[in-house]
Amino acid sequence: MAFVAASVALVGVMAVALGALGGMGVWIVAILGGAVLGILVAVAAVGLLGVSRYMRSYEHETFVDPITELPNAEKLIVELGEAIDDSHGSSRHVFSLYLLDGLKTYNDAYGRACGDALLTWLGHKLKEAVGDDGTVYRMRGGEFAVLTSGSEVATTELRARASSSLDEAGEGFTISASAGEAVVPAEAQTVSEALKLADHRAHADRRSTLDDREYHPPRDVIEASGRTVPRFDVSELARAVGRRMEIPADRLDHLAAAAHLRDIGNMAVPAVVLGHKGGLPSLDLQFIRLHTLVGERLLAANFGMDEVATLVRSSHERWDGTGYPDGLQAEAIPLGSRIVFVCSAFEDMTSTRPHREALDVDAALQELDRGAGSQFDPEVVRAFHGAFTISEGREPRTLAAPPWRRMRVLVADDDAASRFLLWRAVEGRRPRMRHRRRW
Repeated sequence: MAFVAASVALVGVMAVALGALGGMGVWIVAILGGAVLGILVAVAAVGLLGVSRYMRSYEHETFVDPITELPNAEKLIVELGEAIDDSHGSSRHVFSLYLLDGLKTYNDAYGRACGDALLTWLGHKLKEAVGDDGTVYRMRGGEFAVLTSGSEVATTELRARASSSLDEAGEGFTISASAGEAVVPAEAQTVSEALKLADHRAHADRRSTLDDREYHPPRDVIEASGRTVPRFDVSELARAVGRRMEIPADRLDHLAAAAHLRDIGNMAVPAVVLGHKGGLPSLDLQFIRLHTLVGERLLAANFGMDEVATLVRSSHERWDGTGYPDGLQAEAIPLGSRIVFVCSAFEDMTSTRPHREALDVDAALQELDRGAGSQFDPEVVRAFHGAFTISEGREPRTLAAPPWRRMRVLVADDDAASRFLLWRAVEGRRPRMRHRRRW
């Protein structure tokens, strides 16, 4: 609007100036000339604005890591150089480098998307730990850096907070960090020297303390999430509903396996996320929305269980299309996934969670009815009611299970995913017990 106003004003000024010199023809020439000049001014101003926006965009792309949104290595080099060249000479600047241990194994097991989510999560934790006492940078791969200034006591305390913030674990992974630092300009007079010294010390720290940092995460998703042992077996509920909906017998095993392994992807989720009380922040939700993809990856790529993997992937899709990960709607969602979703929701509602007590059976069934047509497939909810009977004054029961079941024998590499899946398979084929054996 400012450009338009300036152009109109220019037209008026030229018109008045030239109009005073002659007749109507001069007025016309003045108006046209003013219009042309106004357009040129507006175009020039828009061009300058575009250049300014481009420069800001270029600076953002150049100095900001696209995954974590933290300043990147290029930004660090600039600011580390400024710290070394500090003209006051009295400031004590400390450059710290943190190497993540376990990130490559995590990426190989759960995929790059989950690895990026973990990096974002850790970067956010590190930034919170550092606060206003320094600047956090994302370096290449699994590396972060911090540039701070202050006394030796202050920077030592900051380093302890930063290192602790990068320790993370879940059911199927452990992440820790090795740290090295360089005091500038006292120990390093150039950026290159500071980077090399901190990197050397970080690798020395990794060699000397990696064994001491070994952390054994919870082996059970239920334990990690703070839930009590569930009252109902989701795989048996799914099998019963599947029979009622006339799913062929040869596919009931796939359905039961998908119900039993629906949360296998949680082994890639930090335990603190699974145990979070109340609503989940956006970074936590990012993990939750990835766990079905992780489950699909583990089951299909590691064990060739393609049909089960497909059901697990879609086990959190909603009837109205607002679920994840693909936003499938209604009958576009595999029937087995719709059954697993209803049965797992019922089991979840009747289990104690960190942020709420368990619902009784009647209340949980009413919640399923309220969600029919939005969250849940109405036909599956009706089938669930038919397969799940309640006798007044007695514990709810499912339809009788068959007296025997086939059991697959899994042969796999000795890694966290394989051990977990084997444990789940065996645990699901024996009588349910309050205290479970650990593998």
